Amino acid sequence: MALKISKKPMKFWMAAVPLLLGSLFTQSVLACSTAAWSRVENPEVTLFARPESRCTGNCGLRIKLEGTQPAYVEDDTPGSLTEDVVSYYARFHIDTTWLNMNDGQQITVFASNASGATPVFGLQVVQISGKKYAQIYAYRDNGSQVSINDAGSELTDGWHSIELMWTAATSAGADDGSLTLALDDVDNVLSLSSLDNDTHAIATSQLGVISGNDATVTGNLHLDAFTSQRTASSATPEACLTYGQLFTDVPSSHHFYKWIQSIGYAAIASGCTATTYCAENNVTRAQMAVFLERGMNGGDYHPPAGTGTQFDDVPANHWAVSWVEKFAADGITHGCGGNNFCPESNVDRTQMAVFLLRAKHGASYTPPPATGTMFGDVSASTPKAAWIEQLASEGISRGCGGGNYCPTSPVTRGQMAVFVQRTFDLPLRD
Repeated sequence: MALKISKKPMKFWMAAVPLLLGSLFTQSVLACSTAAWSRVENPEVTLFARPESRCTGNCGLRIKLEGTQPAYVEDDTPGSLTEDVVSYYARFHIDTTWLNMNDGQQITVFASNASGATPVFGLQVVQISGKKYAQIYAYRDNGSQVSINDAGSELTDGWHSIELMWTAATSAGADDGSLTLALDDVDNVLSLSSLDNDTHAIATSQLGVISGNDATVTGNLHLDAFTSQRTASSATPEACLTYGQLFTDVPSSHHFYKWIQSIGYAAIASGCTATTYCAENNVTRAQMAVFLERGMNGGDYHPPAGTGTQFDDVPANHWAVSWVEKFAADGITHGCGGNNFCPESNVDRTQMAVFLLRAKHGASYTPPPATGTMFGDVSASTPKAAWIEQLASEGISRGCGGGNYCPTSPVTRGQMAVFVQRTFDLPLRD
């Protein structure tokens, strides 16, 4: 798979060498597993090690936000040492593109704690005036917190490198503790100094979505390449890998490339084989059920096990039985008639309009009456004309060309990538 190197001045720090025993603390999120961490909070629900989430290596960490539910990995190596860790350096990569936030909202994505889970310092993502920013915070001995963000800590869409350096005050009353943030190889982007924190020592660190987050923040957080040690790394930085071509049959010159990349990285579509997407193939009704259930519930969603009793033509051993039955349970479709679902039938553009709008607005949604003037081949009396016109009004489909909609034409997998991306407002991947 082709990989592109970011043109932004990012780096991936490797551990400094030589290392003293115990100076390198953590396990990296590089393998497609979180088993190496000392603790995994909420596994198999909202936290996943996935290839689609990588910044470098084979896999990265993706966390689906669901209310205030925490989901993170934890490293307890510092607390196992015989001496206190009073100087601590952590680095990782973060991509907040997929987070949906409003002004004033925040999530905590990294936290280091002293023994007894006493909070010491961490990193948050906050939104201000429509933009996301990195915000660092630290605790004093008296339990009070101080935090800072500014214009230089903006997290634009895409991967960013994060480096945090924390030190405890040297003694009581010295008030010389500190916390600094380096962002994308720029040192001291944020700095907290003169901290009275001499009683703190790092025991554990957590990476992910940690407790105390805003319940209305949704979407996915991507993290990768975490490592930590007692002192800052002096290694030569490496470039972070950006989003590369996912499917061998969809090069960057393909007319649906960025939409297919979008739903691929969102894990809504995994392709027709392990390496190909088959953009020209028609979308079947069974495939449509998978597309839209993942779009509504997230790329890592798994529906309840199907029974095989809901539709006569979707038995318990059908590959999509769980998806089809959940699709029906959500009220997106009632089947194709005669107690059948017609799972292998192609989805036409009329059916697509109904499916997409119900997936977006809910099963009870009813569009405004049709005018019959929007498309040359869709009059007010055309079946589902109101749905077709509303799909166009919302900018999801602009028709098939020449002022027409082509209501009975099948939908290809390439076209569906565009419609799904627009319906669920997924970030585009050029």
